[in-house]
Amino acid sequence: MYEHAYQMDFGVNATAYIDTFFRNINWEGVLRRIESARNDQPLPNEDPSATTDMPSLSVEELAAQIANGNGVQIVDARPREHMSRHMDLMAGATWLDPDRVAEWIAQLTLNKPVAVYCSYGFDVGRNVTKTLIERGFNARYIRGGVSAWYAAGGARVMRLEAC
Repeated sequence: MYEHAYQMDFGVNATAYIDTFFRNINWEGVLRRIESARNDQPLPNEDPSATTDMPSLSVEELAAQIANGNGVQIVDARPREHMSRHMDLMAGATWLDPDRVAEWIAQLTLNKPVAVYCSYGFDVGRNVTKTLIERGFNARYIRGGVSAWYAAGGARVMRLEAC
């Protein structure tokens, strides 16, 4: 492990870097790839943007919903260790710990749509979205995450409370 790979985000806390690295691994995908290699089959397509089984929306679609006053609930599902280093949120979003969905799910209104984002729109946001859908919510993950929102010029606010 090269120390400069984590220095800016984690300082001298290599353990936090390793924990975060392993948390972001899609272990089901790893196992599928190992199984394909063992069986001499082509590797599965692991491009998350190619997934069509999870409802999603673009940042432009979200901006239109917000502008129309549709009352969309926006959940920032970036991991706690990420949020401890970043003070910004998408305007109108509430940060909720993705590891504690069962604890905060009752804070959401069941009859209002939910838009979930993480940093880049991959596994963290999609896993939270999947859980919300399983519990009866009309939830969608935001393709590209908060990075796409900021790249499109979307508004951000500073978070007031600590995580």
